Amino acid sequence: MPKTYTREQARIGVRAGEQFTVELESNPTTGYQWQPDFDPAALRLVGRDFSLARAAAGAAMAVGGGGIERFRFESLAAGTSRLSFAYQRAWEPGVRDQAQFEINAAG
Repeated sequence: MPKTYTREQARIGVRAGEQFTVELESNPTTGYQWQPDFDPAALRLVGRDFSLARAAAGAAMAVGGGGIERFRFESLAAGTSRLSFAYQRAWEPGVRDQAQFEINAAG
C-alpha cells in the first residue's frame, strides 16, 4: 500500500518506481478542486478520488459536505522534483489555496 502524505508533510521521500498518495481537504460541491502540476518525466498521476469526511459519532453525513481529495502518483526517475496543487474553480481566474511538495526519489 502506498504511503500517504498531507500538506503538513511537504517533503516526500520515495524510490524510483514507487507509488505514494497525497491527501488534501476539499469540497468539490463548491466548484473548487485541486489541480496538480508536476514534471511528467518525474511523476505519473495514477489515480484520483474523493471521499466525504467522516461524521462525528451520532451525526449524519451532510450532503454537499467537504472531505478528502486523494491523488496517487508513481515516481518515474531518481532525483528531486516539485509537485504543486492549486485549489481553484475552472471557470474563475485566480487560486484560492495552494499546496507545495518536494519529491526526493532515490534510484
